[in-house]
Amino acid sequence: PMKPICFICQNIDCKLRGSEQLMSQIADKLAARSIDVEVKSYLCFGACDQGPNIVVYPQKWWYAGVKMEDLPEVVDSLAGGPAVIRLDTVERSLKTMIYELLDTGVF
Repeated sequence: PMKPICFICQNIDCKLRGSEQLMSQIADKLAARSIDVEVKSYLCFGACDQGPNIVVYPQKWWYAGVKMEDLPEVVDSLAGGPAVIRLDTVERSLKTMIYELLDTGVF
């Protein structure tokens, strides 16, 4: 199976809400626990008003409005735990569009 990729939006709206710090913290926490997940920036998922946005692929989990205090749960999900359902607040049509884009391998 494909190694999971944790995409973290780095567009201006998400950055203003702390996505750069989230990205470095997630990378550090994964490394500290030897969790084999790639962390990559993503230009924009199109849910700017709901950021910071994190998409886990190929699991197709979308975490919106992620805050620093959400990171333990997010990292646990990346370690093989369940998805953090309470952060899954983005409308289905947008998620479907982004997942289809990721399915083409363009990232």
